[in-house]
Amino acid sequence: MHRRMVRIMPAISKIRLTNIIYEDGDKRINDEVYLFDGHNGAILLENGGGKTVFIHTVLQAVLPHTNLGERKIRETLQLENGPAHVGIEWIINEHPRRYMTTAVSLFLYNNALQSHRYVFEYEHDHPDRLETMPFVVESNGNRRPAYKEEVADYYQAMKHKTHNARTFDTLGSFHTYIEENYQIIHNEWESIVKINGDEGGHRKVL
Repeated sequence: MHRRMVRIMPAISKIRLTNIIYEDGDKRINDEVYLFDGHNGAILLENGGGKTVFIHTVLQAVLPHTNLGERKIRETLQLENGPAHVGIEWIINEHPRRYMTTAVSLFLYNNALQSHRYVFEYEHDHPDRLETMPFVVESNGNRRPAYKEEVADYYQAMKHKTHNARTFDTLGSFHTYIEENYQIIHNEWESIVKINGDEGGHRKVL
């Protein structure tokens, strides 16, 4: 008998951050995957430990270009020498397990903040899942962050390869798509931005 897939409210499975450079280049996250598997997580760091940078960066995969308090993302991240790639993998179905990734690649163009925005829905262990996306590429025997043109080509290739992959010309179309199709509600995430807007304290929430 065919088993009907039942959607659940999306929960974070993984977060991937690539080429996250901050504090004038003194600190960076080269390419890291953080595992949540649908559970609640806590970021407990001393003041100056980077929790605000982490939250502000992760929020870009839901609310691209969003500020955190008075701080703009282009003030949080150093984007002059290459894009920052941010992805969240969401659990959208339990039985069978099914996932969706929201990914945003932030960069500067003519000294203005721009981004490539991408959504892809897939099954467990799909070859194009979040951790295998080419945010990092091999070049002359070395690994480096993907250029904005390279990741744009990948997003477009996936869009033409499968109807489960989408790209978005505007921030509004991205927000509308993930809200209408995956119940990632824009206003709810704006509330998370407000909660985390206070620079003080030892705890941030997501």
